[in-house]
Amino acid sequence: MKKLFLLLFFAIGLIKVSACKCVTKTLAENYLAADVVGVIKIIKVYDENHEQRTHKADIEFEKIYKGEIFKTLNIRGLIGNPSSGACETNVKVGEEYLILLNKYNNSYGISSCSPKYHVNTKKERKNLKALEKTFAYIDKNKFRFIGLEFTTGYDKLQTGDKSAFSNIKNFSPKQPFAIYKITINDEQKVEKISPITIFGNKDEEIEKIMKNNMEIDVPLFTKSSTNEYLILLLYFKDNMNTKYGEVINSEW
Repeated sequence: MKKLFLLLFFAIGLIKVSACKCVTKTLAENYLAADVVGVIKIIKVYDENHEQRTHKADIEFEKIYKGEIFKTLNIRGLIGNPSSGACETNVKVGEEYLILLNKYNNSYGISSCSPKYHVNTKKERKNLKALEKTFAYIDKNKFRFIGLEFTTGYDKLQTGDKSAFSNIKNFSPKQPFAIYKITINDEQKVEKISPITIFGNKDEEIEKIMKNNMEIDVPLFTKSSTNEYLILLLYFKDNMNTKYGEVINSEW
């Protein structure tokens, strides 16, 4: 009986350790909500606190899209030894990230749940150009998004390596993003589309795919009471010859 109790206790402990769950939001929602958005480089990691399982990183901003520059980032986790079950993360000197963060207790920190994206590869850095224009547009048109929430969707009819979006032939957009207001039905399919800004090429074909193929991911804690949402689509030319790489995607 004692052995059984110990086994149960150990199992419960394992469940608690591996209990990290992140509530994720879209790139656009994270941008709108963030106090600071920019591309940073990790310069130094130090000041490890074993009791609190934290450390610090000195950073420098390569680009700032929103908010003000700061120099120190609090990291949840031990240096080189994070626990994924406790939502801890790890950063290394020289790594570069796009961060979309909120200030807490007059400082900024990250865990494995924080909105951040690696931008170390040449392709990732190229894709930042699409985001720069997207962020600028969102900033100037925030009034158009009041009361609506950005979400994502996927091609439920996809059978190969890529969705129907990425199989569009001779796609040459005039801008690297498009934003649509959509109305969905109870089956999470698109019933109505109202373009806010478009790619400027193959737009009718894109809207047809949205209506015929797309199933919308309704946010877990949705703000919408009318089944109306926003969809941001991004153009990633470099994904054209990459297996499973989407040329048109609703996330970065």
